[in-house]
Amino acid sequence: MKRGPMENIREILKESIFEVFEKMFFIFLEPGGRAPVHDYEAAIRFDGPQRGAIRILFTRPVARLMVRNMLGLGNGAVTEPHVEDCVKEAANMVCGNFLVNLDASKKFTMSLPAFSVRPGQPPAVSEGVYAFDFECEDGKMGVILTLEA
Repeated sequence: MKRGPMENIREILKESIFEVFEKMFFIFLEPGGRAPVHDYEAAIRFDGPQRGAIRILFTRPVARLMVRNMLGLGNGAVTEPHVEDCVKEAANMVCGNFLVNLDASKKFTMSLPAFSVRPGQPPAVSEGVYAFDFECEDGKMGVILTLEA
């Protein structure tokens, strides 16, 4: 059975998320329910044959786990600047991985990732919006891909 473009995009993004979080942050994600509140967000825009944005939403425990695993720090040594840099780097890596896997023959440009504290809830899923909710041993996170027509 051939998959449609929407299913392909979902699968490509999901694989990119799993790959980055396993290889870079040693975090093994499982599909899970949405967190009631996210503490941090990293967002990155991309342009090229396809335009859009990826937002990654984190609960504080997941963001701190990422820093500890990536930098080898103890929990008491993790600072807010570490968290900001780490979640922005996660968005950068997920977006880059996604775009290469989407179509390596095409040229895309990516913005610098933006960071925010206490972002609002993600939009409802609609056409061109793909949402994923994950959990790991330390909490929950979400990823939203918005494709522009």
